[in-house]
Amino acid sequence: MTVHVEVPSVKQPEKYRRLAREAIRRAEEAPSLYFRLGYLSLASGWRALAEEAEKNFWDCTHAEVHWDDPWQERRAS
Repeated sequence: MTVHVEVPSVKQPEKYRRLAREAIRRAEEAPSLYFRLGYLSLASGWRALAEEAEKNFWDCTHAEVHWDDPWQERRAS
């Protein structure tokens, strides 16, 4: 029997955090308040995505497994 489990990528949150850091760096160098706020908004969004990806990874890797519940094999008809 083969068990296929889809686990979210561990690399995804780090990518989002890298993008958030880049947006913060650009905000620090922004020529005006308008652009600074825009970059900070982007950084906030990237950070939220990183946290959501980490939560999804945690939930997926720590899900409760019921070994006593037999899995029903499904065949294509």
